[in-house]
Amino acid sequence: MADVILSEEGLIKIVDEIEQPAGGGRGGDGDGDGDGGGACTTQLHNRAFSDFKSKIRQLKENEIASSSLIVKLECAEVPQRLRSDVKDAEVYYEPRVMSFGPYHHGKPHLEDGETLKLKLAATYFLENHGSEDEMYEKISSGIDTLRICYNPTSTEKYANEELSVMLLMDGCALLQYILCVCLGDHAEYGIRYQDLSRIHRDALLLENQLPYQLLQDLMPQYFSDARKVIFLEFFGMTENSFLKELFFGIEEEGSFLRKMKSYCCRFLFRLLPLSIIEIINLNPNQKLESIENSMPCRHILDLYRQNFLGVERSCPLTHSKSTATVKKGLGSVVDVKNQVMASFRNVKELMAAGIRFEPSPTRYLRDISFSSSGITACLRLPPITIDSSTETLFLNLIAYEMSSNVPHDFISYLRFLDSLIDNADDVKELQAAGILQNNLDTHEQVADFFNTVSSNLESNFHAYKDVRVKIRKHMKSYYNSRPKIWMTQCLDTYFDSPWTIIAWIGAALALFFTAVQTYFAAFRR
Repeated sequence: MADVILSEEGLIKIVDEIEQPAGGGRGGDGDGDGDGGGACTTQLHNRAFSDFKSKIRQLKENEIASSSLIVKLECAEVPQRLRSDVKDAEVYYEPRVMSFGPYHHGKPHLEDGETLKLKLAATYFLENHGSEDEMYEKISSGIDTLRICYNPTSTEKYANEELSVMLLMDGCALLQYILCVCLGDHAEYGIRYQDLSRIHRDALLLENQLPYQLLQDLMPQYFSDARKVIFLEFFGMTENSFLKELFFGIEEEGSFLRKMKSYCCRFLFRLLPLSIIEIINLNPNQKLESIENSMPCRHILDLYRQNFLGVERSCPLTHSKSTATVKKGLGSVVDVKNQVMASFRNVKELMAAGIRFEPSPTRYLRDISFSSSGITACLRLPPITIDSSTETLFLNLIAYEMSSNVPHDFISYLRFLDSLIDNADDVKELQAAGILQNNLDTHEQVADFFNTVSSNLESNFHAYKDVRVKIRKHMKSYYNSRPKIWMTQCLDTYFDSPWTIIAWIGAALALFFTAVQTYFAAFRR
């Protein structure tokens, strides 16, 4: 689909502007003598113009229908183009244990998951003292709104009652599973440790999402007030489990005291005000940027993406430079775009140009910054862990950005890392700097992952453009100045570690004291 969608009013205005001069021309020709050739020319002109107007109206109808579809499909499917590009796509996009929503409902290999969902939903009704009839009435009254969140081909075979029951059970089961994971009592439902990661994976698949409004309607008040904190812990974005430490402390698994607290914790949790929940074991920056974040959310994968990326970046380019660029004309704008999108060197070559790498103070993917002191510079990147589940999560985040109208910020982050990582040596340097933690077998696997996961994808032009421009300016300044090259090589060769610095200081002091001793020996009075 085109990036720019013409509005209905804009298209009508275009047609009207074209019709007016055409109509005037025909009226003026009526006063003239006219001949057979002129009449034929007029007929051809009218036919061509009618075809042109018909194409514009058809374009308008197609754009309106497409834009309406984008708004409705909050829970979209993986784009077919992306499925065809990914080898063994079903491994990354289809659930293994549980299905949520209509896309994979009723598949034979998920029968055990249906039994587990029923058990979780029944516990959710019991512990929250909610009436099944009341919750069903709340869902069924808004089923038309929930239905249009999915592709019509996946919901047309379900009547309103069937779809309401499906979404009711799936929503309650998902919320209860999130609670039991945060509280650590999954064993009560027969969920093994090896199944936790598989169900967690299923909950973050694009085609396994439930509308966020559905989850909000099913949440009790205590859950709704603290939902951002609970979801952050479920996502693994908190350093410690505040729910476990709050209710269990340091008691061992299976101890009597722990079992008693497990029995009472949910009743106590309902009585906790949000002000207490917010301050328990949460990073202050994370609390401000995540809990107070009021961006609209479509589903929990979207919520995960928002908290994974962090707050929106603001470009630090000065207004004077931006204004000057605009005044110079279109050519200079193209030059700026070429500067921003120009690919730069990998990690090893950037380090050779005096750029060192350090971890950012937060783990938000947007927290990328670059600072230069003339000779040396520093590129700060958020720490990230790569393991066996990373590829599935990343591919589903990519699919979400490609199937919706949100900015391609996550894709832009992957493209940024792809430009830095060419081979295993680059991965080693990022790991040594504390930026990348590799839990795969080899560094080559990580390099291949970043070089292939975002290939052939279009990134957001504005993402990290300030960092790219600064890196390019530093590289240009470095290669155009021989003194900087010599100074950088000297620093890398003789001052690349604390021990060499200490050795140089010791040697300098030895020379200094030797010179002093020689002076007093030669000029002794």
